[in-house]
Amino acid sequence: MDFKEISGEEFAKFRKNIKGGGFYQRAERAAVRSRMGWNVYFLAATDSAKIVAAGLVMMKDGAALLQMGPLMKKYDIKTMRFFIEKLRDFAKEKKCATLEVYPALLLSIRDIKGETLESFDQNQTMNMFSDFGFKYKGRTVEVDPKVIRWMTVKDLSGFKNITEAQASYKKNVRNKLRKVSPMLKIHVLKEKSELAEWIKPLNDSNHKNGVESWGRGVDYYEDIWDAFGDQVSFMEVRTKEDDQLVSSRMVFNFDDETETFSSGTIQQHKKLNGMTFMQDWQIEQCLKAGQNRVNFYGVAGDFSDNNRLLEFKSGFGITVEEYIGGFMLVLDPLKYNLKRTVRLARRAGGKAIRGGTKLIKTIKGRRTKIVHKVSSSDE
Repeated sequence: MDFKEISGEEFAKFRKNIKGGGFYQRAERAAVRSRMGWNVYFLAATDSAKIVAAGLVMMKDGAALLQMGPLMKKYDIKTMRFFIEKLRDFAKEKKCATLEVYPALLLSIRDIKGETLESFDQNQTMNMFSDFGFKYKGRTVEVDPKVIRWMTVKDLSGFKNITEAQASYKKNVRNKLRKVSPMLKIHVLKEKSELAEWIKPLNDSNHKNGVESWGRGVDYYEDIWDAFGDQVSFMEVRTKEDDQLVSSRMVFNFDDETETFSSGTIQQHKKLNGMTFMQDWQIEQCLKAGQNRVNFYGVAGDFSDNNRLLEFKSGFGITVEEYIGGFMLVLDPLKYNLKRTVRLARRAGGKAIRGGTKLIKTIKGRRTKIVHKVSSSDE
């Protein structure tokens, strides 16, 4: 086998007949990430000049990242080992301090209570990463902005129409739909300039929940609009009576599935249940398009009664896919420790960092002197 860079067009052609990888592994995403300051590469393993594995790899500030990849028509541990070994060498050549890989491999499929419906043995892959010196990031529960580990999906293959699908919803969801449907309507954006208004429910939800939108301003969504074209839709829920904006959502329409990516609601209109209305409408569109799967995207892997987002999504009869998660390899320990020390110093304002295990003596430009070694507890 050989390992090489390929063009975006070659990657897109290979990717066309492959399921999995989601939004993360799309050729169009390269343009979006490049605008955000990332160096983007399409890398492939080939056998007799035929691509057998490929991935979109991003690099920035000494960090290399492969999300939900590499992609293969059929998973093969030998090909995976070759790809990861060559990717490691490639990242070293690019002077990266770290390499993180999040394979598109399932650990389990669960019901809404967290009970395992199906499990997958990924020990070979785990051992392979360990052989290369990667550290497993663990079976994390929280939502990771780098890659969603817990996905909520609905299988539509058993439904002929929306009426049949609605019968699989929880009773309270059906009741909400009956109540709000006469009052609400869907508006699909036609012009990019409409995004300035569209983003308001997302910002309002983030403010209410006390979270940042991971640096996504309106310019981020404008870039996605330009890069993905008719593969992406920006939708709004509005009131029929006075056309007030209630909720917004961005949706990717791919061949293998529809992915609902970013959503939000104007808090003063929360009782109108705009997201419930949008969720049902999206399922109907998938059925009309002949799609068998809708991905309602990520949640925390917390199956307690406190997970309100999972509770909302579970009302539509979903299952939860648990992915293997991330592996990190330190390629340049000195560069990695220096970068981490500077980051910790910024958080601590240049003062002694909690616990007394670390103390920054001087930070000037790139020259940093460390008095005490950074402890492993701060990984």
